[in-house]
Amino acid sequence: MLEILYIAPILGIIAGFLSGLLGIGGGIVLVPALLYLLPLLPQVNSDNVAIIAVATSLMTIVVTAFSSAKSHYKRGNLHKEITLPIAVAVAISSVVAPYVAIWMGSSLLTSVFAILLFVLALQIVTGRKTNADVDKLPSNKVLAFGGLFTGFLAAIAGLGGGAILVPYLTVVGVNIRKSIGAAAACGMIVAIFGSVSYFISGHGWTDSNQFAGYVHWPTALVIMLFSYFTAPLGVKVGHKLNQVQLKRVFAIFMMVVATKLLFDQLA
Repeated sequence: MLEILYIAPILGIIAGFLSGLLGIGGGIVLVPALLYLLPLLPQVNSDNVAIIAVATSLMTIVVTAFSSAKSHYKRGNLHKEITLPIAVAVAISSVVAPYVAIWMGSSLLTSVFAILLFVLALQIVTGRKTNADVDKLPSNKVLAFGGLFTGFLAAIAGLGGGAILVPYLTVVGVNIRKSIGAAAACGMIVAIFGSVSYFISGHGWTDSNQFAGYVHWPTALVIMLFSYFTAPLGVKVGHKLNQVQLKRVFAIFMMVVATKLLFDQLA
């Protein structure tokens, strides 16, 4: 276990910074790393490593996303009219998703998710300027749909949901900084409700006191301690970039993530 705890601070620093900068929660960094590290534990094997990595990642996002959302709130990036409909929908779908993840083969779902991310990233890069500059308020139905979709996929994949929600909100006309602020806040909701479901569904799978359900809490705790302090730095850096730069950074990030997910499915 010590090897994992030596590396966890580095993961926390990276995850926190990316959460503040892009509103992604950091799960896209944490899950691949945990898939590699967790098999060092005697209780973890190829049959259960994915679910434990996802559950542990979600637990860390509770604190990471909270820190990021707090910083975005101070800078005026959190708006109730946008965030509230999404948060309600996210809470509902993120409760259901962990139970689906336990028994469902997610290869096809991950591939569809990756293709969608790539398409949304292209839309952000090539879309008209009016789509980036005009700050629209979508209907509650449009926002709730994005929340349902985000919560379900994020809780299955161990993400905060910003990788899905920010491109979606940008495409429907929301300002990029407001999109990232909403994603940070809703990422915390995904993480809370998803983690509780992983606690309950994983109860009793092992006698080890290192696990709370499917969550390896020592690793989660160390990551959270470091990510809490680096998330505000990511928010600060994000505010130094103009909207076009920030959108391009996020779009490139999405393309890299989508490509990696597709290669993983084909490997």
